[in-house]
Amino acid sequence: MVNTSLFSGLSGLRAHSRYIDVIGNNLANVSTPGFWSSRATFSDILSFTISPGSGPNGNFGGNNPTQIGLGVGVASIDLTTTQGTFQDTSRPLDVALQGKGFFTLTDGSQTFYTRAGAFGIDANRNLVDVRTGLRVVSSSGSSIDVPVTDTLPPKATSRVAFEGNLPAEVKGPLAEVFQSESALKSGTAASLTGSPSTGTTYNMTSYVGTSSLNVFVNGKGAQSIVFQSGDFVNAAAATASEIATAINKKVSDLEVTGNDTNGSFTIDTVRLGTGATLQITEGKVPSLISLFNLSESLVRGTETALDTSSLGTDLNDLTGRVKRYQSGDGILVRGNLPDNSQVETVFRYGAANDGTTVQDLLDFINTAFKSGQTDGATASIDDKGNLKLQANSVGPAEMSLYIGDPVGGNPGKGSALFPSIVLTQDGTGPDTHVTTIDVFDSLGVRHPVTLTFTRDEADKAKWRLEATMDPSEGVINNGLVDNIRFNNNGSLTTGNATALNFTFANTGGVAQDVAVDLGTASQFDGLVMTGNKGSAQAVDQDGYAAGELLNWAFSQKGELQGQYSNGQTQVLNVLRIALFPNEGGLLRQGSTLFVEAPNSDNPVNTVAGVSGAGFVRPGSLENSNVDIASEFVKLIEAQRGFQANSRVITTTDEILAELINIVR
Repeated sequence: MVNTSLFSGLSGLRAHSRYIDVIGNNLANVSTPGFWSSRATFSDILSFTISPGSGPNGNFGGNNPTQIGLGVGVASIDLTTTQGTFQDTSRPLDVALQGKGFFTLTDGSQTFYTRAGAFGIDANRNLVDVRTGLRVVSSSGSSIDVPVTDTLPPKATSRVAFEGNLPAEVKGPLAEVFQSESALKSGTAASLTGSPSTGTTYNMTSYVGTSSLNVFVNGKGAQSIVFQSGDFVNAAAATASEIATAINKKVSDLEVTGNDTNGSFTIDTVRLGTGATLQITEGKVPSLISLFNLSESLVRGTETALDTSSLGTDLNDLTGRVKRYQSGDGILVRGNLPDNSQVETVFRYGAANDGTTVQDLLDFINTAFKSGQTDGATASIDDKGNLKLQANSVGPAEMSLYIGDPVGGNPGKGSALFPSIVLTQDGTGPDTHVTTIDVFDSLGVRHPVTLTFTRDEADKAKWRLEATMDPSEGVINNGLVDNIRFNNNGSLTTGNATALNFTFANTGGVAQDVAVDLGTASQFDGLVMTGNKGSAQAVDQDGYAAGELLNWAFSQKGELQGQYSNGQTQVLNVLRIALFPNEGGLLRQGSTLFVEAPNSDNPVNTVAGVSGAGFVRPGSLENSNVDIASEFVKLIEAQRGFQANSRVITTTDEILAELINIVR
């Protein structure tokens, strides 16, 4: 039947024409954000059966069916649901999905779904799709309001969390040492640098438990270094930072810095003034110097530091500043003398004021703390560049020191903050460790509070915490947390303690509880007690002052976060992410929008990163997933298929012409 081939060729033309339509649409949308390409799938049409075939019979074999196909058709046009690449737009409201899911949009009556997260704000402050004007749906199902201006009310501190070490043993003269974020020093120290000859770690197994090195610093006697098994996670592969930490615990006048990336470490003297020297010799177990790969000339000799004296350093040259001081800016100096009498005064920065250098500030503190009197204290800079405040008389002292911006009143143009400080106290009296933290009242006013840990002299595993503050700030109704205990391994025994209670001066007499979070019992996530230096401090509190909205941006979880002037970040809303069991069953609506269809099933509404939904990439858009090279190959295939079917039709036409000519 000649006409069968004619119609088969015609079906081929139609199918390949549809194929070219699909390819053309893919290529047309190669730059459309969030566009998913389509794929055309062909299938043959029902065949004309000449013979159904037969099975074997006796000595005769069977015959296969004899059929002639009737052409081809487009069986399906399917979505290609692969992930597209990403383009950074730097627009805070542009978002892309990395993984499964769709953003949800609505016109108030119908719901749409899209992968194109090109969002913006309309005149009513609603988050909308900038291409269609459809509103973006939140996780709660409502539209998302984006505040242009907003004030975050203050939050009173309700919890203070502690971390760090309370020293198991405290020795030495009664002195309180303030450790700044950046050491108050300058100049060049004597330095030795070492690195492993192979790899990035050191095998310290044979050096544990015995004298390994003798260190001579600044002409002083030998300081023997004995490594302990607890200094390393794995003594056979100790890291440079572990070795550095272990040495820093055991010697003074040194700063050892380890680099775990290449295994190198540097040993520096930290003495101020001229003539700083450093010498290292072998201990009882030889070859450690060779293991550290320290050059022989440096080990056996000494180097002299080129020190320019840090005391003349301008306060603006210290690292750890927030802003630069300007002339007239104030630095609050507040604290207690050894007899617990109070000191409060303001150092004014500037050559025409109280001064500009570390020495000027040091002189100012000494004047305030009566350095020349027996009931006073003397401030100095120690060998490590730390600010040190020491009582002028022996015995227990109740000293404290707070340095920062003045509370209330104009701190000056720069409003600069002094590097944060932690106070550790050594002494012959009760072992104590002191730190400070700012507590906010219900109006958002900041109140500096001093927190003192004191160990029980009879029970060395028991500590108490006492809070104190300037009486002008208010009254502490309950400032004592007693019976803080530790296990034999140094972990906390008692866990979280009772709350402190304050009545601040400007809150109308309303009492405020502040819970004390010391950590988890038997864990090492809060306070611990070991033989290391004291480092316990209040690391976090949940209060803050009022703040104005500065900006907003999306997070990876799809949270629209507001960033406020008080440093807080608040979640304003959350994007809804829709998941479908069959993404290919969705129905296109144009503008890279989809709607539900019978074979897509109902959506599972969730948020980014939950229930299999992808994460949000802020400031990005998902590119079309069209593969241009693949589409051009398909285009050539479609063109050749169309040509071949055209040839079938022309050939069949010629055959029919010959049949007509037979009867002439």
